[in-house]
Amino acid sequence: MGIRKIAELAKVSTATVSRVLNTPELVKKNTREKVLRIAKEMDYHKYNSSYIPSLKKDEIAVIIPDVLNTFFARILEGVVKQAKELSLNVNLYLTHDNLEDELEAVNGLLEKQTRGVILIRSRNKEFESSLTINKLNTFNIPFVLVDRDISSSDNSGIFLSNANAVYDATNLLLNDSYKNIHIITGPKGSLNSNQRLEGFKESYSKHGILIKEEMIHTGDFTVDSGLEITRKILELDVLPDAIFSIANQITVGCLKAISEKNLVLGKDIKLFSFNKLDASYIDTFNISYIEHPVELMGEKSVTILKNKFVGTKGLIREIMTYKIHY
Repeated sequence: MGIRKIAELAKVSTATVSRVLNTPELVKKNTREKVLRIAKEMDYHKYNSSYIPSLKKDEIAVIIPDVLNTFFARILEGVVKQAKELSLNVNLYLTHDNLEDELEAVNGLLEKQTRGVILIRSRNKEFESSLTINKLNTFNIPFVLVDRDISSSDNSGIFLSNANAVYDATNLLLNDSYKNIHIITGPKGSLNSNQRLEGFKESYSKHGILIKEEMIHTGDFTVDSGLEITRKILELDVLPDAIFSIANQITVGCLKAISEKNLVLGKDIKLFSFNKLDASYIDTFNISYIEHPVELMGEKSVTILKNKFVGTKGLIREIMTYKIHY
């Protein structure tokens, strides 16, 4: 039995149980005593950080938000492929961008004596995910961040080229006389989104063109947000020359709204996507996009983790190259 059952019996969150077991001084006495009593009754044994690496299983944990988003699914494909090459078993944990599920996944892999972790942290939870990082460090578990970095600390990882890719893509549009470009970003708490927006702004600055606030729209990385925001954009008195979507789910929503208006992509309006969509969308619509080798991100994350297993010290970080399909 794990901390989920303890939390259920104690009528507290799994995060609270985790704090009682690892940083009890941060929890009120009554709650702490109740959780510890239930844990003792259940004969719950916490992960022992003194276990030497040779006793740990040749398993790695992959903690990702979901596999419905093709971007994450493609990363997972690369992870599984490379793990097989290196004779490593893979345990998959889905968090659905929920921090408590993320922490519970870490507790689960600690119990299993998992050797290392590949982590795509919870969206818009940069500060909170530091708790996850701290716990992995406390128990000396090697880990690699993928896609979502943490700006407040230095961690090994592999990431997309956010600002540079959007800067180069926006330059192409501006050089091709697309001046009135509306961009749909993610939430302001997203590091990736902020970096992509900075690349967009920097390109405008280079061309000496003023960005109006109404050209920047805040979404939430979902199809629905892309759909609703694009509908509003297409109701403006002056139709934009182009729309720049900073995530593939947003792009799908953009396509739906543009189709509703019976507008022709590439003729009536230009659509630029930060991510490559699947083949059916690319073949059907005239979309410009930035392409990163996403599966390779997964493969390289496993390689970085393996290097840590054999004693490589210090940070191992890589920013992926990209191609722009215009």
